[in-house]
Amino acid sequence: MKRDRNSLEKIIGSLFFLGKIKGGGTYSSFITAFLLFLFLDWSSLYYFIIGFVLILLSFLLSLRISEDPTWFTLDEVSGTIVTFAFHGKSLSVLILGLVLFRFFDIFKIPPLKKIEHLKGGIVLDDIFAGILASIFLFVLDFIKSLYG
Repeated sequence: MKRDRNSLEKIIGSLFFLGKIKGGGTYSSFITAFLLFLFLDWSSLYYFIIGFVLILLSFLLSLRISEDPTWFTLDEVSGTIVTFAFHGKSLSVLILGLVLFRFFDIFKIPPLKKIEHLKGGIVLDDIFAGILASIFLFVLDFIKSLYG
């Protein structure tokens, strides 16, 4: 029975084995973003309920993992969800948000690198990368509103 639970955790944690292919984190982020873009309003109650459940699941599964294995891509799903929360839905925000999130997630500026080593940090660093990407999106939107 334990093997079945571990197998299910790997299936979910790898976003149905997407994490097993090279670049799985990026693919997971892109697929998540496009599904959210197609089916949910980024400021709707459904977005927050689904987002909360996925982030919680990601965090709980990550607590059972000691390091950040490449196959575990549910953390990228969490960061992607955070990136787009509260933003207006547009193709430009989608593309820019994905680029910003993946940039912060891959290059891990110093605070993110330290967060990753905490308990649950596998997901927390992606959530903070999503927060940084979201802040940049808000700043760019503000600048755009000033200069029209």
